[in-house]
Amino acid sequence: MIGFYILIFVLGVSFGSFLNALEWRLNKEISLTKGTSKCPKCEEKIKWYDNIPLVSFFILKSKCRNCKKSISWQYPLVELWMGLIFIFVFCHHNVYQNLILGNTDMLPFIDYIIFIKDLIIVWILTFIFVYDLKYMEVSDLVTLGGAGILFIISLFTNADWVSMLIGVAIGGGFFLIQFLISKGKWIGGGDVRIGVLMGVILGWKLLLLALWIAYVVGAIVGIILLLFRKKKMKSEVPFGVFLTLATFVVMFWGQIFLDWYMGFVSL
Repeated sequence: MIGFYILIFVLGVSFGSFLNALEWRLNKEISLTKGTSKCPKCEEKIKWYDNIPLVSFFILKSKCRNCKKSISWQYPLVELWMGLIFIFVFCHHNVYQNLILGNTDMLPFIDYIIFIKDLIIVWILTFIFVYDLKYMEVSDLVTLGGAGILFIISLFTNADWVSMLIGVAIGGGFFLIQFLISKGKWIGGGDVRIGVLMGVILGWKLLLLALWIAYVVGAIVGIILLLFRKKKMKSEVPFGVFLTLATFVVMFWGQIFLDWYMGFVSL
């Protein structure tokens, strides 16, 4: 059992390493198929033994072997996060108990597709979080490409098509209206695309909850930053960070909250 969880963790860490590489290459507009990984500081090619996810960072003591400059803690943290979140999703779907132990109440095959879909979702959300936080930008390749991939995968699941399409319209439309009215001053075009992605992932009911959470948390963080003078009133804030966090929370616990709320209201 422990060995299987280690395997899932290593898989997640590997996808975290790929995320770090993709993030850097997209920002530098370097093709994924062009060359090997390079040091972000000196751009010297990284040897394979210095590019082992999570391990090499600590062996090298967070410094490039060539230029001796510090390597960002982003790399091990993202890799560790992806390893842990892959285990979380794995446990959330009870894959070990059903697939490995062969329980009589086996999950339908469609649920394993949903499991894979959720792994893709958490990877996409993590990428958007990191990219927006670091560059104040949102990658079209990941948001729109991710929405397209998830939409296709949903063809093979019992997804609520009506809810998903309404969610896409609400998510994209909500941010598009703000973008057009403010001429891009309130939000960026990337938020519009994230709204579309959120609609595909959550459907319209959970989307509304996620938007509410994102704006509340964003407002709280914004007030704190203003109080500590880390930001000014006109400073830009990477709102995609809050949207991805809210999407992640609602994706796993949103329905529980809605069920509780509806039960509370009906009292």
